[in-house]
Amino acid sequence: MPVYHIERGGHADMHRVYPMLCFDFHDWERPLEFECQRALLRGAELLLLKDQQNAECGYALMLKNRLSGYVLLGWLSVYPHIRGGGIGGEFLRLIREYYARWEGILLEVTEYPALEKARKLNAFYKRNGYADVNCRYFLGGRETQLMYLPLAGARDIAPVIKSVVRSVYECMYCERALANLVRIEKDEDA
Repeated sequence: MPVYHIERGGHADMHRVYPMLCFDFHDWERPLEFECQRALLRGAELLLLKDQQNAECGYALMLKNRLSGYVLLGWLSVYPHIRGGGIGGEFLRLIREYYARWEGILLEVTEYPALEKARKLNAFYKRNGYADVNCRYFLGGRETQLMYLPLAGARDIAPVIKSVVRSVYECMYCERALANLVRIEKDEDA
């Protein structure tokens, strides 16, 4: 397998990558480009997966909050022409190393368990160390599986999940916009 590394992208990279985001994600789960650009100004990171020849192979838009110590792997993709062969798992490993000193990494699997693709993604993330968070999670009004990889933080973040999710999304959305996008029901809420 070729050797991969991560480089941090900037605003021009976000503009260039955004059409791929449009290809990879539905309108309801994808932020607008200006929201991505604003998030970069407020601390989010665009990570670019590159091979040993420095050719770009994928991207991940990461929302994070230094105060809470958590990161949301918001949108990740390996480019279609090179998918397979363990590249996605390698990208996740590199992301885990990149954020090794943080509390943990969250991610959302949309349309789970309804779609077979979502069930495969959930299994893929579980093979890479992520676990389901014990809550009902809705993104854009659709049931979504929230997953978590503990790094330095607690193994179970369900008791504080609402504040953690709010903290990582605050670089992209105001409180009202976030309330329209994300709904979390813990067991005692249901």
